[in-house]
Amino acid sequence: MPQLVKKRRSGWAVLAAGALVASLFAVGAGPAAALDEDSEPNSAAATSACVGDASDDMMFSDVAEGHIFWGDISCLAYYGVTIGYGDGTFRPGADVSNGEMVLFMERAAAAGGADAEAVVGDFAETGSDPVHRGDMALLIARLLVEATSEESPVDVKTNDDGTFAVDGVAADDWDYFADSRRLQNRVSDSAASALYELGVAKGTGMGDFSPEASVSRGEMAAFITRALAHTTARPAGVTIQSDGPGEVIVSVRDANFQPLANAPVDVFSADADRVGDVFNADGSCYKAILTGVAGNAEVCEIDALDAVTGLSGDFDPGAITVDVEAGGTTVWAWTGESGDEVEDGGDGLASINLTETSPLEAEDAKVTTDMAEVTTELAEGVARAHFGSTVTVTIQLVGDKASNRADAVPDADGNSYTVTILRASDVDIRTDDTPAEVLDADAASKTTQVLKVDASGKATFTITASDPDPDDSNNPDGADASGDDPAVPDRIDRVRVTYKVEEATGDRAVDNAISDTNSENKQTITFSDARATLAGGSVKPAADYLMAPTSGSANNVVTVTVVDQYGDPIRGHLVKLESSYYPPDAGSSTFPVARRTDSSGSVRIGYTYMGAGSAERFVAYSVTADGSETLIWGGIATFYWAKPASTAEDLTALQTSTVVRVADADSNTLIIGGDPDDATVAPLLVRYDDNDQFEVDGELGGMAAFEEALAADLEEEGFRDSVGVFSYDPADSGDVARFVLTVVLPPSS
Repeated sequence: MPQLVKKRRSGWAVLAAGALVASLFAVGAGPAAALDEDSEPNSAAATSACVGDASDDMMFSDVAEGHIFWGDISCLAYYGVTIGYGDGTFRPGADVSNGEMVLFMERAAAAGGADAEAVVGDFAETGSDPVHRGDMALLIARLLVEATSEESPVDVKTNDDGTFAVDGVAADDWDYFADSRRLQNRVSDSAASALYELGVAKGTGMGDFSPEASVSRGEMAAFITRALAHTTARPAGVTIQSDGPGEVIVSVRDANFQPLANAPVDVFSADADRVGDVFNADGSCYKAILTGVAGNAEVCEIDALDAVTGLSGDFDPGAITVDVEAGGTTVWAWTGESGDEVEDGGDGLASINLTETSPLEAEDAKVTTDMAEVTTELAEGVARAHFGSTVTVTIQLVGDKASNRADAVPDADGNSYTVTILRASDVDIRTDDTPAEVLDADAASKTTQVLKVDASGKATFTITASDPDPDDSNNPDGADASGDDPAVPDRIDRVRVTYKVEEATGDRAVDNAISDTNSENKQTITFSDARATLAGGSVKPAADYLMAPTSGSANNVVTVTVVDQYGDPIRGHLVKLESSYYPPDAGSSTFPVARRTDSSGSVRIGYTYMGAGSAERFVAYSVTADGSETLIWGGIATFYWAKPASTAEDLTALQTSTVVRVADADSNTLIIGGDPDDATVAPLLVRYDDNDQFEVDGELGGMAAFEEALAADLEEEGFRDSVGVFSYDPADSGDVARFVLTVVLPPSS
């Protein structure tokens, strides 16, 4: 059963005496630096006490919704810290008297789970004299010492001399208000500093706190509500807040705002653009589009497998995947008795929309350039650049393989990398073949620098080179009277630049398997004035798949692009496209004669297909003037002519887990099977919808989780995930099929 937990701390009997003794000491060494315009609190609360019902307007007649303290005053009234005056006003500009302050602090202590006597026991309980800001800061600091503990996000403590400290804020990071240091004793000064570090006190400007100034009722409301954010005070029932990108905290409280431990919490989510579809007409959940959070298998129902709150009355479900492109991910949370189900369209459920994804923890680093990668027969991945151009090299921290190596944030202590750059130049040489990497022995120059990655986990540096002999560029070899013999390489200039990237701090090594570097963390870029020659290309069909014709033929379009050794497009180059598994005598595909590329280095080639369904592999060739053909490196692609899964044989084949070839989430379509090495095997097309059941790696989930798992594979070259489809009826759109997906992680590096 849920348990009520009300925190209490003992040991405050001597607080008043300790504070009085400490107040006799002269102000001495303490916080490290006076506040200035660049100062920031070190431990501001990530969540608030003023959420849910506590953010509703409490309807004071003199506090309009646009008032600067409207939210704080309404929140204070919700928790019963203030009831205003009998005439329905709050009087936000009026000074707070001693007697009022005692009442406010006693009620705030009750809301925050603190001992009121320990907070105000030695403070004058009556009187109409205005309370000074220094006194208020002292009382609120006491409240936070009493209301926080080692289990709290931030623990406020007292030192042996009675001064205040914020756990986790080192002495070197401690800030102080200049006038507070000058005008107050050590204890009161440390109270003001502690409230600043906690984001409770913001000062009065110019780095001052104005401790001797009076406190208005509106200002008092802001101080107390910011302080309550650090306590367990949260509205009655269930609330949900974000405490960071992709992170939420679910809180469960009783009618007195006290934490409920062991309360079951059902948490689920959906893409923000589908929120309108989450609840059925009868108020129940449309479970097919919902995803359980933190292992929640049965959404919209309280059961024995649901997570429970801790002693703090809170539950942290961990990182949540956020679909930024869908407008975010909406998360719901609720509690109840075992067996309860959502039946009222969300009444009683707390929700929040997350728009930023959780930062990914770094595991490795990736080093890439902004150059087009060119693969040639002579050398794979050799980079060429024109003299005078600039190449940008990026070092980016990345996450684990399950995240498809997405960008990651730095470690807590930061990450830095040592970059070593070696240069060597050659003038008037006859070849531009692959040069060996530049070594210390033959380098003309060597530079070393240490780069620290920024908050996004990235650091960059640039490389450029000038022609060492600009007046002697691309000289004809002079072997014949015409001035150039094509059989003899031209005389050219080149500068070879080799960079090496190694971790300096942070222990996040470069993963060469996903980087533009070799096994020694190196890469050589050659700057050259060599004439452009064909280096590689690409083949891209207009679509990932098409339906195979049931009779006759079907048309398709493929774009072939060719580039030179610099990655620049080659205009007017003659290319030819073939299907390697359909020779002319098979009569399955008919390709046109060779075609020339346009100014973008591309040409669209249409052709006719006459098969009954197959995986078709395209191959592009370079055609010379004499008609000879050479394979274009990189000029290979696979296309799928699919047929609907309809026969008994097809439906049986679907039940065997088979590789996913294409996943089209826009049309809820999968292309499954087919063999690029066997033209007789046709890929099968199946469709899914919200009515189907989905299982990903043994865990049941909704359609969104299924599509998310498939999408994670799209970044890699070709799918590896496999799927089995059961109880599939292509003739009945209302059938309930079961899709069982097995996720295959990227190859290990």
